[in-house]
Amino acid sequence: MAPEERREQLLDAVLRVIVKQGVHKVSMDSVAKEAGVTRPVVYGHFADSAELLRASLVREEQAALAQLATVLPAMDGGSPAEVAIESLAKFLSAVREAPERWQAIFSLVDSSTPEFRARVAAGQKLVIGAFEQIIRWAMTDGLDPATDVEMLARALFALFWDAGRLVLAEPETFPAERIVAFGRQTIERYLQQ
Repeated sequence: MAPEERREQLLDAVLRVIVKQGVHKVSMDSVAKEAGVTRPVVYGHFADSAELLRASLVREEQAALAQLATVLPAMDGGSPAEVAIESLAKFLSAVREAPERWQAIFSLVDSSTPEFRARVAAGQKLVIGAFEQIIRWAMTDGLDPATDVEMLARALFALFWDAGRLVLAEPETFPAERIVAFGRQTIERYLQQ
């Protein structure tokens, strides 16, 4: 296997270990077992488990941000509510497209690793900022000017975030279509005059 392919294989194994066992279980040994290789193969690409985790974090963060770039709304058509609802549908699609990535992201937020939490929080702040823009746009479109923009943006983010968790954890009970229908009711209530 070419070195870059092997590196990607090992990073895929890191992601699977995080999803199956938790971030605290990532070790050179657990990654080697998950990848079906020996420990020396892992050491040939990474100095230690901390480097493995950092490399995995960087790769998954870049991939998640690329997905989010397609989700974050373009405010160039439709109503603010429609843009937000479309963003919810796109987010759920992105989560279902890369379930291991998003399971790891959701679990890392709950982990005790400050570095991971800080990286995820930076991505969350980006999304909340996009919601603040939508809300300000809705305010120019007749939404009550007394609306607490920051709180509403955080509430929308919480809806998206929990919806992402639900669509992975309980897809039969909470299919994307159900979540988007609820999102439509909720978002229209708050973003229309």
